[in-house]
Amino acid sequence: MDHAAIPPSKGYGARHTFTILSFIGYFHLYALRFNISIAIVAMVNHTDTFSNTNVTEVSECPDPGINKTTKISDQATYDWDEATQGLILSSFFYGYAFTQIPGGFLAEKIGGKRLFGYGILVTALLSLLTPLSANAGPWAVVIVRGMMGLAEGVTIPALSAMQGKWLPRLERTLLSNVANAGAHFGNVICLPIAGYLSYSNVFGGWPSGFYIFGGAAIIWCFFWHFLIFESPAQHTRIAPDEKQYIESTTGVRHLKSYPTPWRAILTSSAMWAIILTAFLQTWGIYVTHTTLPRYMHNIQKFDIAQDGLLMALPNLFNIFASVVGSWFADFLLKKQWLSTVAVRKILNTLGLLPAALCLPFISLAGCDHVAVVALIVFGNGMLGVCGSGIWVNILDIGNNFSGLTMGLANFSANLSGVISPYFVGLMTNNNETMHQWNLIFYVSMAFYLLGILIFVLFAKGSEQPWNRLPHEETDTGDQTYGDGASSDEKRSQPPCYKTLTENM
Repeated sequence: MDHAAIPPSKGYGARHTFTILSFIGYFHLYALRFNISIAIVAMVNHTDTFSNTNVTEVSECPDPGINKTTKISDQATYDWDEATQGLILSSFFYGYAFTQIPGGFLAEKIGGKRLFGYGILVTALLSLLTPLSANAGPWAVVIVRGMMGLAEGVTIPALSAMQGKWLPRLERTLLSNVANAGAHFGNVICLPIAGYLSYSNVFGGWPSGFYIFGGAAIIWCFFWHFLIFESPAQHTRIAPDEKQYIESTTGVRHLKSYPTPWRAILTSSAMWAIILTAFLQTWGIYVTHTTLPRYMHNIQKFDIAQDGLLMALPNLFNIFASVVGSWFADFLLKKQWLSTVAVRKILNTLGLLPAALCLPFISLAGCDHVAVVALIVFGNGMLGVCGSGIWVNILDIGNNFSGLTMGLANFSANLSGVISPYFVGLMTNNNETMHQWNLIFYVSMAFYLLGILIFVLFAKGSEQPWNRLPHEETDTGDQTYGDGASSDEKRSQPPCYKTLTENM
């Protein structure tokens, strides 16, 4: 069926309900994942007890003396050094990385709806147990956080598999990025609230963040279960014209399971461009989300409430950059001014380059709090544009196996989540100085720049041969080209396509 002959479905539809609840699901995933980054500052009182013989200066910045309201003396009861804190912060990602590929495989076999919903439900229940595990000791927290990672690890591949069925081609960038923006919105809401709760009397202070966000996620699960369907074909209330429009552009009209082309996927340069760039991009993101509160608290002398607000600002900017970037990408594709591969490479570069260039200026800014905050907000916020580059590219090259390919990409991305917090912990263990943090920032900058280079050299923007299902090859008789584009796609490309794909 020619998707150009099917007019877009107008007005609000089932795909929008799917996107909204996906947004809220992402919100809970990240709120449950990162609230410990703020809470741990209130939980730990290590700086009062460790021997400072190896440290020339714990902080080079004076106390700004602005709204210093944090009161944590009776809450900071755990004597965990920086290395132990780094292990706790990274423990989530051990489990999270482990279930990425199995999650993608299961999503292709049994569907993404149940995996996404149950993954969030289990994570929420474990969040309620986190304060109790802290009383048992750091290794108990590591185990609980690792189990939370195992549960969350299946969720992103599961949702990606559903997006491959639900998102029309010309709405794919915008709707997927709106859903993904829920992750950053989760941090916008969660981190300031976690900072406030950490010195409040609500449910004992810092434990209240785990209780409140865990309970809210459980409530969301009921809405997901009753309102969302695996695909348009299974939806009992979808309008016929919307169903026809979605299926005509995604090419997904069935739930039949086909053999996974493992060898073709794992030898695809387009797939490896995504896998490697995902690792390099998310290294800096996880340094920011998991360990930056320690830098702002111990080096820049912000209090916990200010830490939470500061951590929220880059995520707020990230949402704005993500929505604007996705609209811009879809605009370019609809106008056919650039090829898909050119759009993905440009947007990925527009996200990573500002983030890389801001990092050395954080070092140069020293204790200028206004400059440091502005650089962190702008640099990390611009990473939202990458959603219109690397991450939606997964759907471009292989929407039929998007659950599995998202699992591979997210596995790589979350290896950095395993390594980077522990790396920061080792770099600053009993030696938390501005010099050590500057070295950490330069490593992140180098990773961002390498991510730009790899994606520009190797990324593709068209469907790869391994994504074509058996009935498509036999029924259509269509041929594919060296870059994975079909003959129909080649004919529909703008005049500049050949030049851009040859040069990018």
